[in-house]
Amino acid sequence: MTKRLAPLVCLLGLSALLSACGGGDSGDGDTGSGSSAQKVASCGQSGGPLRIMPLGDSITEGETGHNSYRRVLWQRLNGAGCSANLVGSKSGVSRGSRDSGSVNPPNADFDLDHEGYWDYSVNELIPRVGGLVGQAQPDVVLIHLGTNDVLNGQSAGGVAQELGGLIDAIRAGKPDTHILLAKIIPAAPDPSGTAALNRLIDGIASGRSNANSPIAVVNQASGYSTGDNYDGVHPGPGGETKLGNRWADALLAWRTQ
Repeated sequence: MTKRLAPLVCLLGLSALLSACGGGDSGDGDTGSGSSAQKVASCGQSGGPLRIMPLGDSITEGETGHNSYRRVLWQRLNGAGCSANLVGSKSGVSRGSRDSGSVNPPNADFDLDHEGYWDYSVNELIPRVGGLVGQAQPDVVLIHLGTNDVLNGQSAGGVAQELGGLIDAIRAGKPDTHILLAKIIPAAPDPSGTAALNRLIDGIASGRSNANSPIAVVNQASGYSTGDNYDGVHPGPGGETKLGNRWADALLAWRTQ
């Protein structure tokens, strides 16, 4: 089997740095008094910090020696004047194998919390997600999932159906969660397989989006090649930058205040 998936400097005082740049606590403080819609529209400047859950496999989690896209995302949001809080039950990056535990990335100067799971497929996360979302209470969930499923030979239609189930599970944990759903980056072992899944992503979003819990598609595959991956599958520094910037662009596009 080919290799499967694996994840602005905090210019603050020490106490703020400790709260912003680590933790591994899915609750991670007060959820604020505002609705998700209010916090998304103000990018966390009204109603409490915008709580963002990066959800995925190893592309979200990152590996020892790599920062993951989450650092670039964090830098962009802070640079845009947002008040953002990355949330999740995990912290840091993977040691490089399934359930191998976490270490700090090379630059641990960003909020390290996430829900990235090295080597996991969509169906493995569905039973967990409702509880994780219910505990962390994210206003926005970023979903980049499906690569492991494709590399295991699952049909694009089957993965798409499971992504719909994942969205249902997220809403069971928090009905007004806003969702950013990625067209996933190409994986060198099967770029045609990831492309086939991506052709179904718009339909998933349009079929399940609603006013209370909108879904926006983030085309992470556009302008991205397997050469942006350090091993054909996982993003190198340039790939991390592309991913982080696209997530940030999508979040900022929702800001209206």
